[in-house]
Formats: sequence, structure tokens, C-alpha cells
Amino acid sequence: MRPGDRASAPFDVVGFGVNALDLIGIIDGYPEPDTKSPLLEFDVQGGGVVATALVACARLGLSTRYIGKVGTDFWSRASLRTLSREGIDVRHVLRAPGSPGHVSLVLADRTSGARTLFYRRPPAYAVRPEEMDRAALTAGRLLHVDGIDAAAALQAIRWAREAGMKVTMDGERIVEGIEAVWPLVDLLVCNPRFVGLITGRATVEEGLRELARGGPSRVAVTLAEDGALGLEEGRWVRVPGFRVPVVDTNGAGDVFHGACALGELRAWPLEWTLAFASAVAAMKCRTLGGRRGIPRLPEVIAFLDAHGRRDIARALE
Repeated sequence: MRPGDRASAPFDVVGFGVNALDLIGIIDGYPEPDTKSPLLEFDVQGGGVVATALVACARLGLSTRYIGKVGTDFWSRASLRTLSREGIDVRHVLRAPGSPGHVSLVLADRTSGARTLFYRRPPAYAVRPEEMDRAALTAGRLLHVDGIDAAAALQAIRWAREAGMKVTMDGERIVEGIEAVWPLVDLLVCNPRFVGLITGRATVEEGLRELARGGPSRVAVTLAEDGALGLEEGRWVRVPGFRVPVVDTNGAGDVFHGACALGELRAWPLEWTLAFASAVAAMKCRTLGGRRGIPRLPEVIAFLDAHGRRDIARALE
């Protein structure tokens, strides 16, 4: 079966990777030790690299399944509910009995714009290849991974390839074994730090060329407010960012990857995929937290139409 020949698959996107629960606070300058300071805003939202990408997929109209591991405490159950309430299939999540949840405490300084993130991912959350269900992982048209549990991600990608699925990856974190994972995907989108550490190149352009030689047919790097830069078959694709009033960039990269899945499934040229993903990620940044501001497809169509990308907007109608 060739990639993309899976119109009858139960899901559009299967995501394998990290989920979390984010506790988000806005402060007005970091206080001195041993003092008390008020929170200007506080919220609790779902988080995690792949889990948040799947929420973006779901709000954009794609059918989705999440596979990863959760604990059994209050935070674990809350994290799982944030996914199921979005219509994401969670029937095949793996359980870590007795384990606490994966939580992140995010403090954003309104004065400087700086953000500090403290996280706890319990060791029991690590997924081993032998724990995975092949049928559950290959029940989609596209597999999205973060590679954080590298050996398990590698197994998932191999199964997906054999099933004829497309594969995308969020290149965010450097872990042991990641060098065997990213070369096998169709679309690798990463941050500048990932490019530099993996390739050792001085510029993102040199780094992307090195990544492209490693295997993926399309590679790209996200550049925050400057948009994205991609490389496809030796051709550079530069996409400017969309200017919006930014409240919080937390989760923007995860949302970007979720939007990329839609472009991949529609077999769009890389320029369209990156421009669409940049728009969706920018719209998210107008709201506090990684998920609350993720738009739905009609909102994105209107945004694209108003920002000079009527070509993509019309294709989505």
C-alpha cells in the first residue's frame, strides 16, 4: 500500500507521544525569594507535545486518536479528560498504575515576556516498544510522533510505514536514540535548537540541508514571529509570520504541527502547509495557554481570507 491510500482508515491522525497538564500563571515581574506575590491570571489546560497537536487536529475537523501513557492520580485523569472532551479517541492509552501525572507549572512574566516552565514527567510514563498495540497505532492515515520515547517511536514509525501511513514528527527534544527516528519521517518540522544540536551546523539553512540529506523528503524549522523556513526537493520555502496581538506563545509549536497534519493529508505543497500552520499557531497566541486559543476551521478560513491567503482559504471551504 502506498502512503496516502488509506481513505477507509478509522482515523485521520494517530498521535503517539507526550501528554501533560499545564498549570499556567501570569506574574508581574519575578519576586525576590521568601516573598509573596499575586498571580495576575491563572488557568489549568491540557498540554504535551503530541496531545496538544491532536487537539489542533480535532478542532480543524480531523478525526484523531491519542496513544501515550497516563498515571492514575487526579492530574492524570484530568489530562485525559481534556483530550476526550475534544472528541479524541483515548481508548488505547497505556496506564501506569500508581504513577502521578505529568504536570507542568508555567510562569509567564508580563513585564519582560520571559517564561519559566517547571515540569514533572514521571519515569513510569516512558513507553517501551513491547507495550504498544500495532493495530491501534496503524488505524489512521497519518502518524504524528515527538520521538521522546525514541525506541517506541521507531517501532511505531516502522509499523506505520508498513501500513502505508504518512508520518510527521515534531523535532523538539534531543533524547537518546533520536538519531534513528527523525530520518524515517515524511515531514520533519523542528525548532532552531534541534537543528543546531542534531547537525552541528552554524545556520538553520545549513542545518536543514543536512537534515534533508538524512532522509525526510520535507524538512522545516519554525521561527516564531518570523514564520517558518522549509526545504523540499532542494527548493527553499520561506513563509512569513502572521502579525497578531500576542498574549502567550506557549504551545504554539505543538499547534503548528497539528495544522501541518491537515496539509499533509491534503497533499498540499510545503508552502501552503507551512503558511496554514503559521496562521493557526498565530491565532492560538492571542489567548493564554497552549490550547484554549486553538481555532476551529471556519475561524482559520476567515483569518486567512483577511490576511491575504485567499488561495488557501478557498481550498478549505
